[in-house]
Amino acid sequence: MDSQLIESFTHHHRALDNTFAEARSAAEDGDFARASQALQAFREALERHMGAEETWLFPAYEAQHGPDNAMTAILRKGHRDLRGFFEEIAEALEQAEGEEAVALIGTVGQILQHHDEKEEQEFYPAVAPLLKDAGPAIKALGA
Repeated sequence: MDSQLIESFTHHHRALDNTFAEARSAAEDGDFARASQALQAFREALERHMGAEETWLFPAYEAQHGPDNAMTAILRKGHRDLRGFFEEIAEALEQAEGEEAVALIGTVGQILQHHDEKEEQEFYPAVAPLLKDAGPAIKALGA
C-alpha cells in the first residue's frame, strides 16, 4: 500500500495542477467567469486533498514523530496560507481585477510547486509506511 498512497497523492497533485492551469489561463485571458469556475473546481478538489492529508496522513505522521514536528507544522501552515490566498483570488476575480488575480495566481502557483515537492519528495515516502490502511485517504481524494 506504500507505493499506492504515494502514487495516488502525486497523481492527484498533477490533476490539481491541470485545473489550476485552466484557472490561470482564463484569468490571463480576462475571462473572469471561466476563471472563477475553474478556481472553484480547483478549490473543491484541493480541499478534498488537504482534508485527506489532515485527516489521515498528518495524524499518522504525528503519532510517530510527535504533534510538534517541523514537517507537519510546515505543511499545515502551507494549507492555511493557500486557503487565505484563494479567498483573495476569488475576490479579485469577482471584482474583475485581472492584474491582481493573475499576480495572486502566480504567487499561489509557486507556493503550490514548493509545497507539492516537499510532500512528494519527503512527506509521502515518510508517512506511507506508517499508515495501516491508506484506502480511506486515497478514496477521499475522489470523493
